[in-house]
Amino acid sequence: MQLLSIQRLSGGALILGALLLVTYATAFPVLLPMDKMDSDFAQLVLSPHWLWLAGVALAGVLLLAAGFAGVYSRLYGTAGWTGLIGFVLLELAYLLQAMMVSWEVFLYPVIARHSGSVSLLRDKLIIEDRLVHGFELATAFAILAGTVLFCLTLVRSRCFPRYAGVVVFVGALLYGLNLSMTLAIAGILIHALGCLILALRLFRPAETYQGGT
Repeated sequence: MQLLSIQRLSGGALILGALLLVTYATAFPVLLPMDKMDSDFAQLVLSPHWLWLAGVALAGVLLLAAGFAGVYSRLYGTAGWTGLIGFVLLELAYLLQAMMVSWEVFLYPVIARHSGSVSLLRDKLIIEDRLVHGFELATAFAILAGTVLFCLTLVRSRCFPRYAGVVVFVGALLYGLNLSMTLAIAGILIHALGCLILALRLFRPAETYQGGT
């Protein structure tokens, strides 16, 4: 299979992944009982919409990880160490994020359904655990550091519009900082927009784009 064909498949993965995350970000606050977010998190998990929303998020994250491999293949010749390290950290971030979401798909529903374990969610014993908190911090670091380095490579390259790197960076920053649910959702939507811009460029041969803006 030719490299361009692989890059186009990666572009398709980016588009589908971005659309899935947009679906997740817009449906999450609408379909789930957000008033229980702080008082009884288990009620969110017991919602009939929880499982499919978490599944959508998991699929979206995995597709974006595959899609950014195609983006890096387009940048490989000029990316240098900055681009390589950024790509590795970004892929690590997606992997760690997928691991966290997999808990929501496969573990949280089981925990919430049993009276002996529901307190782990209701009383935030899992979320506030030191190891879990450390895992979340490591994920946030990988997201922020990887995005900074990779987006710097994007902005410097002539393979993609410079504004694409800025959009991807702003979205990842808002999500990675995790300051509030509203900002996190906004970050997902902005990041998805950046992914769509990159995806559309992957469908074109590299030599057809000469602009840097």
